[in-house]
Amino acid sequence: MESIDVAEVTARLTEPFPVEHIDFKNGLAYVPQELVRDRLISATGNRFDWTIDQVLFRDDGVTRRTDRATGETRRPLSMLVIGTLTIPGLGSRAGIGAHPLDEGAGEDAAYKSAESDAFKRAAMAFGVGLRQLYIEKAASAGGGGRAPVNRRGPGRSTASVTTPARQPEPISDDVFRAQVQQAIASKDGELFRRMADVAGTGAERWKVLVQATETVPALDWVTRQIERRNLSLADVNKVIERQRTKLAA
Repeated sequence: MESIDVAEVTARLTEPFPVEHIDFKNGLAYVPQELVRDRLISATGNRFDWTIDQVLFRDDGVTRRTDRATGETRRPLSMLVIGTLTIPGLGSRAGIGAHPLDEGAGEDAAYKSAESDAFKRAAMAFGVGLRQLYIEKAASAGGGGRAPVNRRGPGRSTASVTTPARQPEPISDDVFRAQVQQAIASKDGELFRRMADVAGTGAERWKVLVQATETVPALDWVTRQIERRNLSLADVNKVIERQRTKLAA
């Protein structure tokens, strides 16, 4: 592979993601895999190599499940994918991903999930999203105060020791709209995220958030927040499609 400017590529790899690109699952912060891959492509000029070294199956000795038909307690299989990410000038980093093999789920879905997880972990070893996911976000999750001490060691999430965030205070629709506009004008991603928490189940407030997005990733983030809350907002979905067309133009 052609050599690259190591300092420049490292700076691009470790550049913070916009706050609206960071999502949460089971209390842990993460960046969607498509954004991690896009970061690798843009930071290296698409000069990197990702190879799958091993695909393994193991008896998961941790999680036990009971077969309702037989009453037998079985230890389910998990699929493991181990891969190596190589960036010229920076070397190689290994990543491992795992996904449970549930009956009827199919191996394709498990492979895609495990491969994606392995890729993200290898990218994180180069610094992609590392500081945000394990340091800065831990501090903000505690309500803006001092960052909690990570007692689980390097590379471990601090989510389990953070103080739960306070519920947002109720505000009027006019104040909500004004604060969304303020978040966009000042590029304040944290305020924009809080507005999503404040929006609740109100369709009109979600429309305001959708129409305020200025990029496709930001629109995707708002869409994911609606899906996570299991909101059925037909009118909002129409606004999302119009906004997506507008941003793609």
